[in-house]
Amino acid sequence: MSDNETEVCGSRGKLVFQYIEQEGPYIRQPFSTQVEILGTRFPELSNYRSCDLLPSSWICVAWYPIYRIPVGPTQEEVEACFLTLHSLSTQPEGYSKRVDGQNGRFPRVSLPALGMFSYKLNSSMISPRDPDERDKEHHLWMTAYHWLNKVESYFPDYQFFVNRYST
Repeated sequence: MSDNETEVCGSRGKLVFQYIEQEGPYIRQPFSTQVEILGTRFPELSNYRSCDLLPSSWICVAWYPIYRIPVGPTQEEVEACFLTLHSLSTQPEGYSKRVDGQNGRFPRVSLPALGMFSYKLNSSMISPRDPDERDKEHHLWMTAYHWLNKVESYFPDYQFFVNRYST
């Protein structure tokens, strides 16, 4: 966009697209492949800009290891996995912020986690040496839990993590 162009953004406040993965974690397409498939099936999504998204627009990323180090017998035996929730909005009340640098012709935008669920995580991934690490992780868990209840989204990965949560 040139300096003399005005960027007009906005949303009408209605749900335009929702995708909930139904495949089991170890038979899913890689994330980048799934995004490409959805982009091909729903090309109108490429007309939206991040500033068109409401603060309630979000994505949940499931982080399941694809192999074990050292190599183990099966992927299902891998211990730790987690979900992270991210706001997609770049509106002022959103959680995103512009990051210095370019990726191709598009500016990069940071999508910090607004919540997180973990399963079989034996130590903190946030700050292993911080004595308050469990409190921080619990806060991220509660934030994710309340966010998903607020937006009334109950998908298979979420149910799996919530059913196995222990304090």
